[in-house]
Amino acid sequence: MKVVLIASILLLALSCSSEESLKETTKIYSMEDVATAGFKVKKSFVTEFPESTDAKWGFFKGRDVSVIRYPTVELAKTLGKVAGEEQTEEIEVVVKNIAYGPKVEKTECRGHKANKPNSSDVYMLAFRDKLNLENTLILNRIELFESNTELFPRKPSWMECVRRAPMYTEFIIHGNLVIMGEPLATEDSDGTVKFLQETAKSLP
Repeated sequence: MKVVLIASILLLALSCSSEESLKETTKIYSMEDVATAGFKVKKSFVTEFPESTDAKWGFFKGRDVSVIRYPTVELAKTLGKVAGEEQTEEIEVVVKNIAYGPKVEKTECRGHKANKPNSSDVYMLAFRDKLNLENTLILNRIELFESNTELFPRKPSWMECVRRAPMYTEFIIHGNLVIMGEPLATEDSDGTVKFLQETAKSLP
């Protein structure tokens, strides 16, 4: 009886925590707030997003993430929503391997037969094999590949690009920010959105 009671309490606690969603906010975040949350800024977008104050891409917890910042929440919900949709637009392949919309700036090769679709980590794993590091635990793997971008591109030249799709497949709007993220091979779109929500929760 006690075992059943304990199991019921644990199940209830887990269900409550999993249902906790990201609360809407009217807070105006700065890029300093974004950096404080752990976002490692690498470069700015070439694309100009009307009325945005910043448009940066970089990494958060080992994944490619971008932030477009607007001066108001209203602009993020309107123009920012359009920007997010344009940068995550995936289309049916008609010409060669192009599977991204006309406004997409950052793209990535996906769908290689040796890999699952929507995979980015696969290329990093491939590098480890090529460098004879397949049996080596790399604790600072992110720094290794970030600091050697030119020497070790994400996709090796020997791996065919089956489908070039948007780097970012999902986005959320949080306060005055549009946050976009790349997917992992192990998750669906809901999983990517959940990651973005957890990213937003890290903001001060």
